[in-house]
Amino acid sequence: MPEPAYAASESSPSVDIDVDANVKVEEEIERDQWTNKAEFMLSCIGMSVGLGNIWRFPYLAYKNGGAAFVIAYIILQVFIGKPMYMMELVVSQYSGQGPTGIWAMNPSAKGIGWSMAIISLIVSIYYIVIMAYTLYYLFGSMQKILPWTKCTDEWLDIGCVEKTTPKLETCTGNATLDMVGKCLCSPTNYTFNEGLSVNCTNTSNTAVSELYFYKTVLQLAPNMYPDDIGAPKWQLALCLLLAWIIVCACILKGIKSSGKVVYFSATFPYVILIILLIRGSLLDGAIDGVKFFIVPEWSQLLKLEVWAAAAGQMFFSLGVSFGGIMTFGSYTNFKNNIYTDALVISTMDLITSIISGFVIFTTFGGMAKQIGVSVQDVAKGGYGLAFVAYPEALSNLPPMQLWSILFFFMLFTLGLDSQFVFLETTLTCIQDEYPKLRKYKPQLSICFAIALYFIALSCITPAGDYVVTLMDFYGADFSVLFVSTCESISIMWVYGVERVMQDCKYMLGYEPRPKYFWGFCWFVCSPLLVGALFIYKMIKFKELAPEISKGVPFPDFAQGIGLGLTALVLIPIPVVFLYKFLTAKGNLLERLRSITTPDKTWGPNDGSMKRPLTNGVDMVAVYGIDNPAVVSNGEDYTRM
Repeated sequence: MPEPAYAASESSPSVDIDVDANVKVEEEIERDQWTNKAEFMLSCIGMSVGLGNIWRFPYLAYKNGGAAFVIAYIILQVFIGKPMYMMELVVSQYSGQGPTGIWAMNPSAKGIGWSMAIISLIVSIYYIVIMAYTLYYLFGSMQKILPWTKCTDEWLDIGCVEKTTPKLETCTGNATLDMVGKCLCSPTNYTFNEGLSVNCTNTSNTAVSELYFYKTVLQLAPNMYPDDIGAPKWQLALCLLLAWIIVCACILKGIKSSGKVVYFSATFPYVILIILLIRGSLLDGAIDGVKFFIVPEWSQLLKLEVWAAAAGQMFFSLGVSFGGIMTFGSYTNFKNNIYTDALVISTMDLITSIISGFVIFTTFGGMAKQIGVSVQDVAKGGYGLAFVAYPEALSNLPPMQLWSILFFFMLFTLGLDSQFVFLETTLTCIQDEYPKLRKYKPQLSICFAIALYFIALSCITPAGDYVVTLMDFYGADFSVLFVSTCESISIMWVYGVERVMQDCKYMLGYEPRPKYFWGFCWFVCSPLLVGALFIYKMIKFKELAPEISKGVPFPDFAQGIGLGLTALVLIPIPVVFLYKFLTAKGNLLERLRSITTPDKTWGPNDGSMKRPLTNGVDMVAVYGIDNPAVVSNGEDYTRM
């Protein structure tokens, strides 16, 4: 096989180097770079391993068939998660550009990059609110008596109990079954209640940890109408301010400063997880909790809901299509072995999720054994796990203050790494489009932190929890699936799988192995399966839409705001496409060809304006767009 020729090499001195290309190189040199590979790897691990690994994965596994859910999760990660993670690292490292800059490969799709930036901005608003909760609990853990372990006088009247108890059932009328004070009165049939041979109660037992979170921390309103919103809680406002100060200080100089922080923030959680795992494993009843987590229910694998839950967790845990992977990948060394990085990082995400499951359920098993209830009675998901169930479980482990401090500090550091990414992604997109702003990075960081702090105050009002739910579902959860589908199609179907393979080969010296596996995942699995997941969520939209409480939907105006948020995220995609199409020249096909062909700024970020040509013919393609998927047409290159 003949040796590949090189455009702009010494053997082809007649090739012109465009002035714009030189400007591009100078601008890219000004971009930050990771000091070393360890900072990049730890930052990516910190981004992928977040709060969801601790409170969402274990509960989803327990709820959806234990080990059966884990198997579904692994399969989807292999065929979707890892390939998409690899894809985003390849295109960002090759070009040295973030979520908006990489679309020089396909100018018509640049709106996808802006959608990613908007998603990250929205998530950064409410994600840090959860970090503020962890600070609130962290300071509460320093008290002599943990406030979520003692019932107040006002809570006794609504059935407050200091330990979780089995849920009370409605009285049956059978004196043998209905014990005094152990069954609920009928809420509608008063005649039935009067005829009971035992006393019934109108209050269901509620753990003090649950009352503390919803009535003291959140001060949750019954709905989110304007009259319910109220003023921000000042204690949470101070915790939110402290969280923003810490985040802003860490990213003040971009990855130069955040890269140093991750040495601690990305490794400390693993130390605490191991300590909690050992402590939990020594508890009497720990094995009961483990059984709830890992005993498989194989029939669950036949349910579409389980696969959808596994796909959702895998998707959002890795951070695909949020822009963070591209942001971090754009700061790496051009020859960095991203093939190995993508495999290691995605594997660490899986391992951390499984370890977290054992940590959570060994402790729940011990708690259930101690208070004489089923593990099912203490297991909760989401907020309920992190701020209700697990704090109560830790209160059974002396010294309770120490374990609580360690746990909530761990949660804060987990959230810190993810928050870095969300804000850094937005800033990177702006700076890539306006390179002169790079020298004002500290000022930009401070301005964004101040603005987002004031916006986030709406999330710590009595109706703030509903605001967070609204932003999460409409601004991220639902929207990102559509963005990801468009991303896969724009890169793998329009730019081309073969081009991505050649770009990877130019950086690493070899194509991803096995080639046909990666090609199949990129070309078929990623766009089709993610698209199918989006369609599934569209069909199940009413069922999946958030509710104020069971059977009580969000007010119409709130749903309208949510849909407006979705439109804000998605509208850049069609708007940019239409703008590019309408301003292009030629007939319909010529315009489509023009706006989907890599422009003259697209090329390798290796400091040179050359790359190997696979057909051995010198061409004017000094911008890294020459490969088997491209044919010459004068000085322009079009897809075959």
